[in-house]
Formats: sequence, C-alpha cells, structure tokens
Amino acid sequence: MTASAEIEIPLLEQEWMAAWVKQDHAACERILADDFLLTSARGVLMSKGEWLSALNVFNCTFFCWEELVVRSFGETAIVHGRANQEAAVAGQDWSGIFLITDVWAKRNKQWQVVSRHGTGPLQR
Repeated sequence: MTASAEIEIPLLEQEWMAAWVKQDHAACERILADDFLLTSARGVLMSKGEWLSALNVFNCTFFCWEELVVRSFGETAIVHGRANQEAAVAGQDWSGIFLITDVWAKRNKQWQVVSRHGTGPLQR
C-alpha cells in the first residue's frame, strides 16, 4: 500500500461522510468522480448527479466508521468498511450497521471515489 493511500483515503472517507451528514454539496461534488456509481442496498444504481440530488432526501444524524481497511493498487484503492449510522430516508428509518466497499482512483494527483457498494442496514 502506498503511504499516500494509507494516509489520505481514510481521511477522505471521514471527510466525505461528514459532508454527507452536513449535506455539504460542494465537498461531495469534489470527492465524487464524475463517473461515480453507487450500488445501493435498496437495489438502485445511482450516478453522481443522482446521488447529489438525493442528498437532501437523506437525514443522517450520526455516522461512524467502525472499521476501514484500505488496499492500494497503484493509482486505485479499494476500501472495505463497516459503519454505524442513524438516518432516515424520506422519513423511513435507515439506521443500523452497513458494510461498504468503495473504489478510489487517483486522477490529476487527487483521490476521488469512483464506486460505492453498500449493504444494510443490518441489525445492530
């Protein structure tokens, strides 16, 4: 694993999820690659634009990474994580434990997330 990925990506994961909780569109826009794609636990594929548009539908009051494992492959890194969150989507409870896999790519000397797959919420 490169020192860059080992240090930078966990911080970026924290920054991204903090921006998600605060509904900070500018930060999310910067962190997500233009070709970002989410495979959601709800069975939906979402592009960057769709994810950003849905940001206002999510109301997350708590998010915490319980575990993050970063595996670097040069200009690409895969993150396997377990997170705990308290949230609602369009008024429905979306709280619990999530298993998340993110793929990051280093483009123009900047790490951006290109893909996320989430599973959950699982029972706590």
